[in-house]
Amino acid sequence: MSKFNLEDAIRNLREEYKKIYWPDKIEVYHVTVIVILMTAFIAIYTLLFDTAFNFVLAKISEVLRNILGGA
Repeated sequence: MSKFNLEDAIRNLREEYKKIYWPDKIEVYHVTVIVILMTAFIAIYTLLFDTAFNFVLAKISEVLRNILGGA
């Protein structure tokens, strides 16, 4: 079993660091706008689905209350 070599580890770290892709400001801006728009779309979609589901459940509850004679 070989021992840990700090020099090799630092050399490997530098080589791997050079492989990292760093986006520029414009790309970060575009991705940020896309994330914000998708978040807003999902929030609106969830709100509409929740409102429709609540309306349907209220109507079903009303019909059942009338049929069963509940309070």
